[in-house]
Amino acid sequence: MCLDALSTMWDLYLEVFRVHAHQLLAWAHEDVRSRIDAGLDEPAITGLLADAMKARLNFHPDTPAEYVHYWVGDQEPISPDGQLGNDRLRLDVTVIRTGDKPRLSYIFEAKRLRAGSFTIGKYTGASGMGDFLECRYGTQCPEAAMVGLVQDRDAIYWSDELKRVFAADQAGQPPLLAVKKTLSPLLVIAAIPDEWESHHVRSNGTDLRLLHIFLSCI
Repeated sequence: MCLDALSTMWDLYLEVFRVHAHQLLAWAHEDVRSRIDAGLDEPAITGLLADAMKARLNFHPDTPAEYVHYWVGDQEPISPDGQLGNDRLRLDVTVIRTGDKPRLSYIFEAKRLRAGSFTIGKYTGASGMGDFLECRYGTQCPEAAMVGLVQDRDAIYWSDELKRVFAADQAGQPPLLAVKKTLSPLLVIAAIPDEWESHHVRSNGTDLRLLHIFLSCI
């Protein structure tokens, strides 16, 4: 019954939820852009973004009234395999729909992208996309978003790198990324122009729509 209720909630709210979560990310990036540079690590950047999202929800006079239905999780702990205490996994940034039960969380998982050190392989690897595909993150979410924190090159370079990895994986045996539909451009809101989507099958056999946002952090 709980899973049925959750599925119904996603059916009701996902389209609007997706837009609102993206808008919060875009506002946050705008608000802290001057404080982000290529020397910052992932927790520092995601912390800045999460704090800026909260400030938009709490204090900004221009935030529309419908955003009263949301709150933001920063390094929210989860226990997919019963982990306790410091062994719990952490979601980078979540936008949580409040007020209705069961509560929905739109997950943003961030990875640095820098040629030579923070490569696309880490983005697609076990602690990146793998957390979604291996059912550690968001097993009850029909979609989630990866955020590439671009610290050199540009979004086109990194989307081409992602296409290359997907093509190589599909040709491999077994295909570890379980790509059901390969990368294609996506525009959810105009303020986030560098976005793509792909479709995958999780290790438990369920479908996942994964969005890929390349966010300038140079």
